[in-house]
Amino acid sequence: MLYDVRFRCNHVHTMALTGQAEDRARKIAWYSQMICPECRAHFSALHPDSMPAFRAFTVPARSM
Repeated sequence: MLYDVRFRCNHVHTMALTGQAEDRARKIAWYSQMICPECRAHFSALHPDSMPAFRAFTVPARSM
């Protein structure tokens, strides 16, 4: 389903969110704490040393 998500920088993006209702609400709340991709790209272009271009992360292994 398509939802209008307002980011911390006050920009609104229409995003396709899937999952159950509580998962979609959690994702909207999470995105509202982030800066939109355009503002992030603009900031990283102005300040190349302060934000990494790619942040590596690890995913924990599933326990059986």
